[in-house]
Amino acid sequence: MIDQSRLRVATVGVNRETVKRLCDNVSLSGAAIFVDEIRELERINEFLVRTLPNIVVVGITCQVSEFDAHIVARSLRNARSEASVICVVSEPLIDKVPEIYKAGIHNIVLESDISMEFSRAITSIAAGGHYISRRIFGLIREPDIRSFYAAVNTGPVAPKDADAGPLSEREEIVLKLFAFGFSTKEIASQLRVSTKTVETYKARASDKLDLRSRVSIVKYGCQSGWFSVLIN
Repeated sequence: MIDQSRLRVATVGVNRETVKRLCDNVSLSGAAIFVDEIRELERINEFLVRTLPNIVVVGITCQVSEFDAHIVARSLRNARSEASVICVVSEPLIDKVPEIYKAGIHNIVLESDISMEFSRAITSIAAGGHYISRRIFGLIREPDIRSFYAAVNTGPVAPKDADAGPLSEREEIVLKLFAFGFSTKEIASQLRVSTKTVETYKARASDKLDLRSRVSIVKYGCQSGWFSVLIN
């Protein structure tokens, strides 16, 4: 986990308008500080040494970019930096999300969602998890990533594990999806059950864990590693 009061955010290949929205969002949230953006002709390794970021925001706004997210991730490894990468993808390039994800970059938000999603993203990352913008799940066509279940679970719960924990398999799935920000209607549609059934699962799970608000559920999810986005 990262101390959010010390989070340093830097940007690579992000357009000026998006950088401004990032700066405003970081400033208002108080969860991090914006340190700088990469300078013209500056090498990525030099940039990382100069800014010492905890989070590097990489803009994906064209099919071929000088600062590809994969290159930044590799530079971080070479520099022995533990900084996390967040990809900011423009809507026309939504189809690149599966490629980005499968390359091992599990923090992805849409360019138009910065003002709403960035604080959630850095909160999840600071807690040791990952974050993918909720709107991506409504736009992406890749089945593995489109699945809500795949987004918040490391895999199906084995029967013995489901019985061993405090929650049933369905209760845990519903609570995870709720923590991730999906509505009762969306969860019901994904699980092919009624909204009333979803509410029942959520109520039972909340009672078992003594969680009385969405905030408490999200905090519990962060502590339990629910926001680590993995595809099996």
